[in-house]
Amino acid sequence: MTLVAGLRAASYGIPFQPVAGVFGSDLPEINDWKTVADPYTGKEVYVIPAIHPDVAVIHVNEVDEFGNARVYGTPFWDHPVTRAAKRVLITAERLVPTDVLRLQPELTLVPGFMVEAVAIVPNGAWPGSMHPLYEIDYPAVERYMQDKPGVLEAHLAEAPEVGEWEMVNRES
Repeated sequence: MTLVAGLRAASYGIPFQPVAGVFGSDLPEINDWKTVADPYTGKEVYVIPAIHPDVAVIHVNEVDEFGNARVYGTPFWDHPVTRAAKRVLITAERLVPTDVLRLQPELTLVPGFMVEAVAIVPNGAWPGSMHPLYEIDYPAVERYMQDKPGVLEAHLAEAPEVGEWEMVNRES
């Protein structure tokens, strides 16, 4: 929640975002977070400074040739990170005609004018999930988490998206 709060602050153009639920944790001290008095109750609340990423890379269900992108799962932090970042790069499961997006424009999460580059990468969220196309591959995650030589190489060799991507020549 604190990471999203920092991204939201940046996307809203404000210096910080108040959060609840971090009292009793070591995070505020580790991160040097400050508190302010809630102007309505007088209680102290932590404020998370704005986070301004240089680049955001998100994987989406579909994108058109202009970079308009859709996520059919939860866009919990995809929305604020694309608004907070200086540059946005999209990887997508598939390229769709713009007419498909025009049928339901309200489902477009990232408008094309915010997107710098697009690549079509089927299974690009693996071993994570891409709702409703595939679930998390827990066995692959468990294999990757092992602390032994060759794990990274084995993981990359197993990755379904390796060698299956293409760049999209975006029209302006």
